Amino acid sequence: MLVDLLIFFFSLIFISNASINCPDNETYNMESDGYRYLHKKDPLISVLYREWWFFALYDPKIDIGFCVGYSVADPAKTFHLQMAGIAGMLWTSTKNNSKNNLINILDSYEYSQFSAYKENATVSIGNSNFLKVLNPTTYELRGKSLDNQINWNLSFQQMSYPCQQGLDIPELLELDWISYMPSAFVFGTIQYENRTYSINTTAYHDHNYGAWPTNLFNWIWAQFHRVDKQFSLVLGSYHIPLTEDIYIGYIFIRWRNLRIKIGTLCEDQFHLKPLEWQIVDGRKYSIHNQIEAFNQQYKIDIDYKAKVSDNNPGGRGLGLKVFEQISFYQVILYEKQNQTWVVLEEDLNGFGFSEWSHADI
Repeated sequence: MLVDLLIFFFSLIFISNASINCPDNETYNMESDGYRYLHKKDPLISVLYREWWFFALYDPKIDIGFCVGYSVADPAKTFHLQMAGIAGMLWTSTKNNSKNNLINILDSYEYSQFSAYKENATVSIGNSNFLKVLNPTTYELRGKSLDNQINWNLSFQQMSYPCQQGLDIPELLELDWISYMPSAFVFGTIQYENRTYSINTTAYHDHNYGAWPTNLFNWIWAQFHRVDKQFSLVLGSYHIPLTEDIYIGYIFIRWRNLRIKIGTLCEDQFHLKPLEWQIVDGRKYSIHNQIEAFNQQYKIDIDYKAKVSDNNPGGRGLGLKVFEQISFYQVILYEKQNQTWVVLEEDLNGFGFSEWSHADI
């Protein structure tokens, strides 16, 4: 109970002091997705610092899902915990949510095997893992697991404008997050053992960097897009401890030429309601959620349910137990006209990724 109270009061401090950037009119370039670590940060932030570039795709035509993160931790070498890593998941089928169809990647590398550019997102880890920037909207992603079971060679083409969320409590907490490709086309190959999968679908890419006491926070995240309708969304949320169903959150929306942001700390309405749970090791992880969020001009209704929900071996770079989910989405976007909500786009259905964790205390 004492721990819960401490977390509750910490949450109040977090909500009241976090620096939130509500406008959604920033200009982004290749440097926005580059290596963001700055030497001589505050001591606590330096110790906890993590940075990773994350990619995710699901091809419903061949029923293949894949996600991977290229990461670095403790580059300040404060406690000699510096390291780099590759963590990912390959689903060779999502039918029946069978664990037999899931292959995990969790490879550690010496910090000396990591290099990255501040000018753009070019990254290399070891001799076989590369993220190469060809131009502001085109990336090449290549890699191979240390056991040689899986290798990938993929090209990503950005299809919607980036969005960014930052949280900052000076000398205590810093988390910055940019979705550089809220939606993208991806093509290439993924090889597992003796089988090659040809990939030609849509995808997602983000980049996280900063430091925070991860065991005090849970992680709720989701992304969905329909490139054919020029639509994408990315959302993040946080459950307030000692409450049953109070969540704060934010949603970035890209639709045609519109850039929309809706968030609790922007004094907008955000309501998340878990509908179904899975229980793992005595903790609950939601696998089906509904969200209603709106500001003075736009509203969005989201229903998403996990087709698969599996423990991400790399904890999504967070140091948490994170369940990676391939989910089916149903979304409706509205605009207020003459005090009435009018549908702008419906039938926004399809697959995307989502994640859910709980504080490890």
